[in-house]
Amino acid sequence: MRVSKTITKQVHRARALAVLANNPACRWLVHKTEILDELGRIESDYAMLIIAKRICELKPATAEAVEMVRRHREFDQLADEIAHVVNDYRKRNPDTTRQEVLQALETAGMLLNRTTDRGVPGSHQFLRKAEAATPAGISEKDECVQGQA
Repeated sequence: MRVSKTITKQVHRARALAVLANNPACRWLVHKTEILDELGRIESDYAMLIIAKRICELKPATAEAVEMVRRHREFDQLADEIAHVVNDYRKRNPDTTRQEVLQALETAGMLLNRTTDRGVPGSHQFLRKAEAATPAGISEKDECVQGQA
């Protein structure tokens, strides 16, 4: 098992070096094996280069740089899963426009920002209607106070 992990790390490191070695902006990373191991796991060469350049600008400690790369990969995975869900939805509903998808994503973002412990499943159906019905002079804080009265 240990040999397999070592080989995997070496493959990722070699891939990262192949992408980054000839880029002068990434020279700082050439001997940072742990960071290269993580960078080599990023599927897109372009994304790897962008993150590597940012790490070279910041010159963080190794553990912090590795965490930066891991956070990017997790974010990328989340974005990929969201895109798959949207694509599956559009296959089932081919008349859905790009604008409708973008509006739904915006609404989902607002819901995630407003999530509370009292969140009600399916409340997204009423979100736009509620916002449209909110009088212009009332702030979110005022709405909360009115809702508690």
